[in-house]
Amino acid sequence: MDAAALAPSAQYLELGLDSLFLTQAGVAIQRRFGTRVSVRDLSESLSTIDALAGHLLNVAPKALPDRAVNTRREIKEIPSAAASAIGTTSEGSEGLAAIFARQLELMSRQLDMLQAGDAAPAVTTIRETSKGDKAQQPPMLPAPAVVAFGPYRPPTRGVTSGINALQKQGLAEFIDRYTQRTAGSKRSTAANRQKLADPRTVAGFRQIWKEIVYPIVTTRSKGSRLWDIDGNEYIDLVNGFGMNLFGHNPDFVAEAVQAQLQAGYEIGPQSPLAGEVAALVCEFSGCDRVAFCSTGSEAVMAAIRVARTVSGRDKIVMFAGDYHGIFDEVLVRPVLSGGRLKSVPIAPGIPAAMAENIVVLEYGVASSLNVLRDIAADVAAILVEPVQSRRPDLQPREFLQELRSIATDSNVALVFDEVVTGFRSSPGGAQEIFGVRADLVTYGKVVGGGLPIGILAGTSRYMDALDGGLWQFGDESYPEVGVTFFAGTFVRHPLSLASARAVLTALKEKGPVLQRQLNRRTTQFVDDINAFAAAHDVPLKLTHFSSMFYFNFPPDLPMASLFYAWLRYRGIHIWEGRPGFFGTAHSEEDIQAVTRVIGEVLLEMVRHDFIPGNHAVAAYTAAPTET
Repeated sequence: MDAAALAPSAQYLELGLDSLFLTQAGVAIQRRFGTRVSVRDLSESLSTIDALAGHLLNVAPKALPDRAVNTRREIKEIPSAAASAIGTTSEGSEGLAAIFARQLELMSRQLDMLQAGDAAPAVTTIRETSKGDKAQQPPMLPAPAVVAFGPYRPPTRGVTSGINALQKQGLAEFIDRYTQRTAGSKRSTAANRQKLADPRTVAGFRQIWKEIVYPIVTTRSKGSRLWDIDGNEYIDLVNGFGMNLFGHNPDFVAEAVQAQLQAGYEIGPQSPLAGEVAALVCEFSGCDRVAFCSTGSEAVMAAIRVARTVSGRDKIVMFAGDYHGIFDEVLVRPVLSGGRLKSVPIAPGIPAAMAENIVVLEYGVASSLNVLRDIAADVAAILVEPVQSRRPDLQPREFLQELRSIATDSNVALVFDEVVTGFRSSPGGAQEIFGVRADLVTYGKVVGGGLPIGILAGTSRYMDALDGGLWQFGDESYPEVGVTFFAGTFVRHPLSLASARAVLTALKEKGPVLQRQLNRRTTQFVDDINAFAAAHDVPLKLTHFSSMFYFNFPPDLPMASLFYAWLRYRGIHIWEGRPGFFGTAHSEEDIQAVTRVIGEVLLEMVRHDFIPGNHAVAAYTAAPTET
């Protein structure tokens, strides 16, 4: 728009500026002048440029152009700085930034007239952020103490030579046995490879045992068990990557989904289930409001978007080792360049620009808190996975509590990603366990009961940015909070909501004793395996949190990766590089069987020299009976 067309006394709506534009203008004003102006303000008391100019003169004089406050001081014209001062956040936004810049320039003229009675036009002084400014410099940080998990692991040839005769013979024998037992899964994977592009078909690829690199193809499941196309039965430790707290296809979930299936699963109208499930989630989480989506990734994306909308800031802090889904902006990793920390994409196909507003810090260390305090004024959200799935033993209570303190002091949204830990660790999740109340919480997995779902819950301050906040029929109220955009065809899918209601109702009826009993059984399992490994000098350590556990071998043992295939061969379904989970469907007998098989597999791997251990004990241990 031409600045001359922006009549100072005209209502914004008369100028064609809609509510979305007013929301964006409110964010720009907060960034530039350091004062919050709501959409309601811009629609009512500050609905003209004249009114807004007068308001800013009163509440933010230090942030205004010098001439607007003191006409005796000269002003330098720096029009090129306008766009950078406003800040562009997405491609194609340069036009919007230019509009904001012209509006600010016009505001300055109005302020000149209000302050000095001078009708002569004035130009706006907008300080261009110096490259030397502290807020713009990447933070200083020492090298991380550990290399944390990263979700991107491209196929690698791995070990191709250098194995000894004992290892070579043992590997050949195992490959022959494994491929005979799972021949149907191998044939299915090979037959579908040309048409089906599936990253899981190359998970754990090593050239030296490429003949056994394929997923188990199943035909049915129930409780703790899977059955593959060859008729083999497995105790499942993957459990839908943590999704199946009640096991596969629990009767009460199947009945709820079947009933909804018969009633219909229409998309478009509102389902009465949405309000019921939202109320249950609020009851468990302690949050004010709830929104639904289809995946955990979408829930995290929504959390970031509303945090930026409310704060008017762009930067997001996350931590190395966290996993927050598959959208571009959270697929970044930290690197040190000249002693300074910066973020870069973890994989090809992710533009470098997507990492510009993400700061990745080391989790659980004091130096990260110091960096966070330094940059907090520019941060919209602190995004944290309270217990990381690949380091479940890292449970930094005091660190999380300090994050809460920093977030509160700096007006930053604290976001807990509880897609994995939510409802599994305790009824109130990690918030309850660590005594930390987050502003926003994301859920998925367990709450869906086996069907896809994502949930964002949080305080009204942030959640209102999705729908404008509360209003009533029959009065003058309206959705007055500035909103961002978030939508999806399969949001609030009736089948997922029916399953979620069944799961949450069951959790409410059973109470916290469910999680406590499951957590105790998992702790005992982990202790038993670690004691066995120590007694036999095997370099394996299990770590765990609640009913989630993770196998850890030293990184300098490349042949140790056979452990996971060996377990599958013995009827225990698990993936390399993934955590295992116990659920209520796992009986004591199941857990004892898993414990026994793990011990036998470890000793067999020691005998074949794939991993170190007490060879004398392993040699005199009878070979196990194949299941």
